[in-house]
Amino acid sequence: MTLEERIQRLEDIEAIRYLQAKYQRCLDNRDFDGIKEIFCEDVVSSYGNGEMAYKGSENVIAFLKGVMSVEMPSAHMIHGGEIDVTSTTQATAKWYLQDFLINKEHGVNIHGAAIYENTYEKVNGVWKIKTIGYKRMYEYYDLISQTQGATLKKTTFLDEVKEKLGK
Repeated sequence: MTLEERIQRLEDIEAIRYLQAKYQRCLDNRDFDGIKEIFCEDVVSSYGNGEMAYKGSENVIAFLKGVMSVEMPSAHMIHGGEIDVTSTTQATAKWYLQDFLINKEHGVNIHGAAIYENTYEKVNGVWKIKTIGYKRMYEYYDLISQTQGATLKKTTFLDEVKEKLGK
């Protein structure tokens, strides 16, 4: 590879790393418009070991809106990023995911780990997510005590997201 090609490859890897981090941030902040910007129109998802699979950005986002309620704060943290740029417009990556969700409705904290296996496509010079999905390594639940539940009312996350969504 020429020096120019190597630099372009590094720039592509960093753009994909940024793109994946933006997805995680938008997901936890319930910024579904932000997610729409980073998906290909024909994106395909496969969450929860393929049990929740959808095609097309509108369908994937509708699913995410349905399961990621404002009343269920979350933190989806990705690590690593084994990014392989396979051509000037195609790439694949594996990411280690640790996620934490507080489900007040069911009175549980959910903790888990998974491996994302995503593909990316460069559309008009901009990297976008083409396929997204993960396979769970483990998931466990902790019951929320009444005191833990009471502290949720003081989180800034809920206030900010409710204000943003006009709720």
